[in-house]
Parts: sequence; C-alpha cells; structure tokens
Amino acid sequence: MANSTAKVFGRRAGTGRLAAIVWFPLVYLCFASIGYSTTWDEPWHKQVVATADNFGLYEVVSSAPDRAVFKTIRQLAGIDSGSQVEIVGFNGAKPLTSSSVNGRPTGEFSLEFSKTGRYYLFLQKSKSGNTWTIATPTTGYAKVEPNGLVVATYRISVHQAEIDAPSYELTQICIFRRLHGQEKCSPEAYKYIDDQLALTPAPMGPNSSNADGERFFHQHAALETAYIAGYPVSLETLSKFLADSVVHTQISAVRALAATATTERNAKLLGFVKEKSRASIARVFAVLMLRENNARELKDQVAAYLSEAPADETGLGMNIMDPRIGTNFPDSVKAALQELIATWSR
Repeated sequence: MANSTAKVFGRRAGTGRLAAIVWFPLVYLCFASIGYSTTWDEPWHKQVVATADNFGLYEVVSSAPDRAVFKTIRQLAGIDSGSQVEIVGFNGAKPLTSSSVNGRPTGEFSLEFSKTGRYYLFLQKSKSGNTWTIATPTTGYAKVEPNGLVVATYRISVHQAEIDAPSYELTQICIFRRLHGQEKCSPEAYKYIDDQLALTPAPMGPNSSNADGERFFHQHAALETAYIAGYPVSLETLSKFLADSVVHTQISAVRALAATATTERNAKLLGFVKEKSRASIARVFAVLMLRENNARELKDQVAAYLSEAPADETGLGMNIMDPRIGTNFPDSVKAALQELIATWSR
C-alpha cells in the first residue's frame, strides 16, 4: 500500500495518499481541449447498484470507446450474465453539456476501460437483450489493481477507496442484495461492519501509517455499507466517528446515522448540522439525510436556524475540468437547508 501509488477517493492521487486524505483529495480529469467538455450529473453508488441487473468480476477481452467485451470470471449477484458480456453504453446519466471539436466528439462520454485487466462491474441489461450497459463513464465499475486491491466506490465515484477484494465482494454483495429486495445480508457482512466500527477511528495525517490508511478505508466501507444496506449501528458506536476530525469519516458517520432508526436520530442529525466545528460538506450531508428521512418534525427548528447557517461555499470538491461537475449537490449548508425547507413546503 505504497503512498506514492495510491488511489484515494478519486483516480490516482499521485503522492502522499494518507496526507491527501486529510486535505480532501479529488481526481482532476484534465482534457486537452479546454473550453470543450461533456458534463453529467453523476449518480450515487446506491442508485447505481439499485438499477443494476448484475454484479460480478470480469476480465477485459477487448476495449474501445464505444464497445468493451469482458470474460466472466465470477458471478456474484443478480441475473446470470453468461460467459461473456458486451458493454455498449450507459444507463445512469445523460450528458448535461456536450462537446465537439471540428464536429467530432471530444470523447469524455465514452468507455474508459484499460485494454487488459479485471474489473468488478454493475451491469444493466440493454433493451435489445444481447448487450449490457454501465452507469456512466466514471461509475458502475471497480478496477482491480495489479496488487489485488480494488478501487472501490461506496458513496459516489468522486470519493473512492482502495480495499482488498474479499472485503469488497462481501460488502458489495450485501449492498446489492438489500437494494434488490432481500431482507438481510450474510452474517459475515454484518460481522465485518461490527468489527471495523468496534475499532477507534483511524487517525489520518502526515504521520499516519499504512495500517492507519487500511483501517480508514475499511471503516469507510463499513459505515457506507451500513447506510446503504440499512444496518443500524448504535449511537454509542457512531458517536466516535461523528466526532472525528477526518472529513470523510464525518460524512460516512452521518450517512450511517441516517440508517439507525431511533427516536434520537433526526435530532442528532440536526445537532450535527448546527455544530460549527464539523466540516461544511459533512454538515450538508447531514441535511441531505434529514431530507431522506423526511424529518418534518424538525421543520420549525430548521427554519429557526436558517439565518445562522453558514453560506460559505462547499461541494464535492471537483475541479472545473472534471466532467462530473454537473453533479447536483448543494453549494453551502444554508443552500442545503433552503432546499430542504422548500421540499417540506410543497
């Protein structure tokens, strides 16, 4: 897990993976033709998995911008994909803006698979019945690195983690099954969540070790899986993650809190929104969780707090050249609360 080659919540971060985590690193996709770009609203992982028909491990046979063929290595969840799959397009987002140079597309909205290698794919069957699609050019798949680690998405593709394949399969199968109507995940998946969250939050900083980084990624996977799979984590356990100084830990803890069905949940989410020491982006996520939980009983408290809410700009952190820049996300805590109140007023 060398710091110089790590992927942290995005594509290759370059150097200093652990230090980069603290500073909220994101992938900046740079294009040769500045001023010409295709952008889209990137779907969240929960949506990607919910709309997929299949989840499995595949190996590249051939790859081109408009067509990729994979050999099936292991079927993990959903309908049988057969021994080989052909991917011909996308199902999760339509371009918000499109680009061309001299009448030719600039290529952002195209398949981006390596010519060789293995990928975990979340596939949707095409209407034709003979081919498949993935969500977007930047999500719906997870690459297996030469060292065996998986570049994994649990929240949104802008924020990726690096995790071992067995843990990735365990948690993603759990997520797929729960989003496709199965009542429970495997006991092993729940044990994984409990074991990771029983540990203290991983310390992230310039002096953090590789072991700290591994624990951070596992705890990220555990918290995010708990959220998507609807697995309740005790408030006592979550409190240490909610109070942690690492931005991404705060975000994941807020999301896991949303899945904990207690009478205190929504009040604690609002308390987090009001806490000035918490990161603005994490506070925005807490507002989104209030909206998701339809916490209308807090409407008057939210309205009373609105005038104090910070309006300083936040966001998912993408560079203007990232094609996912069109992703819908409130640009401040105040804006998120205004959207929430507007939703409740309808």
